[in-house]
Amino acid sequence: MPEKVGGVFICVSPDRTEEIVKEAVQSGIKNIWLQQGAQSAKAILYCRENKLNLVYGECILMFAEPVGFPHSVHRFLWKMIGKYPK
Repeated sequence: MPEKVGGVFICVSPDRTEEIVKEAVQSGIKNIWLQQGAQSAKAILYCRENKLNLVYGECILMFAEPVGFPHSVHRFLWKMIGKYPK
């Protein structure tokens, strides 16, 4: 890519996730988001072992602006009960 990439959003089947995470790390990327359904135990372990900034088990649609219905309701509820990630 012509510019440095700071993060990657991964939305593939779990059997491909670890491979893509490793490719991202080789490219210098340290911020990894595994979309719900894309996470695998091996990929999560790899991220932790390599001290990457990892988000998994969350739906990007609850965080990416503009947040529409029903994701806006979900985000509001999570903030109210303290489950919204920081």
